[in-house]
Amino acid sequence: MVKFVEVTPEDIDNLRAPHRGRVSYPILKGFLETGYFLSKLDRTGMQQNYQALYSSLTAYIRSHDLPIKIFSRQGEMYLMRLDIDENGKTIENWREVVNIDTAPLAITSDEVAKRFEEEKDQTTK
Repeated sequence: MVKFVEVTPEDIDNLRAPHRGRVSYPILKGFLETGYFLSKLDRTGMQQNYQALYSSLTAYIRSHDLPIKIFSRQGEMYLMRLDIDENGKTIENWREVVNIDTAPLAITSDEVAKRFEEEKDQTTK
């Protein structure tokens, strides 16, 4: 059987007050405060690598039901507002209007051949 022993916060070393996310919260809050519809994320000076940052932002957006869509194109990360349109007009029922899960783009064999020719001698994309 499990027992519970009462302790005070002073009894625990290095106990700190709860806080918001150190990375995701400031980035997403800052983006929402800009009022931009679409923005590229400048990752200069970030300690997290691309994939870790993308994953943490995606999880934070999903868990807090934020009106933001995150996506990447050509190695760059973009944030798009779902609660306003391109002109800055508020979309009241954005959850119903915008389909967040978009289908992937179809890549034709011509596009594959074109990209292969452009990237075949490169060590990185």
